[in-house]
Amino acid sequence: MKVQRFWAGWLRVTMGIRTIIDYEEPLDPNGIYIFTPNHSSFLDILVAYKFIPTYFHFMAKASLAKVPLFKIMFWRTHIPFDRSSKLESSEAYNRACADLKKGYSILIYPEGTQNKVKGTVLPFKSGAFRMSVELQVPVVPVVCLNNLEILPHQSELLKPRPGGPGKVYIKVGKPIYPKDFNNNPYLMSDFVRNFMFQHLDAYYETRSANR
Repeated sequence: MKVQRFWAGWLRVTMGIRTIIDYEEPLDPNGIYIFTPNHSSFLDILVAYKFIPTYFHFMAKASLAKVPLFKIMFWRTHIPFDRSSKLESSEAYNRACADLKKGYSILIYPEGTQNKVKGTVLPFKSGAFRMSVELQVPVVPVVCLNNLEILPHQSELLKPRPGGPGKVYIKVGKPIYPKDFNNNPYLMSDFVRNFMFQHLDAYYETRSANR
């Protein structure tokens, strides 16, 4: 994990990226959490090493395991799986539960795939929240506000605003607990999704007002 954090930090520095993180409350570096950020850019993984203070594994599409360096990290620690395969999805879910029981935090992108439209949030998958209820592990809502502007998708690179060095803004909510939502994963999911919309709307309204 120390090597991975160094590698992610080195990449952020060489890309000219500064992370501005606003925590609603401090997180316990020895705590166990399920982190549920939005997912809009390949930059999301690099900044996760900055805002997550605990040892963690993340779940992501298996194709990332084919990328040099990512491949080493994935097969050694993280949880790659083919989202189109029910069997692999089930195995990944069970692996994540097992890791939580070992005392590792887990990062899951509840949108299930990258969202290519800035300022929006895709419908959520329920896995992260069912896991939270099953194991009584708190969920930490996270929203990365402008990662897509800093590192756009390939199809956007030739357009007038192709991204580049700059500040990325991240809002980390306070942990939410299943018992406070009557152990209902869908109520937890709605809360996290609303958290994302609230802060994305505020960010882009401020941007528009300052233009």
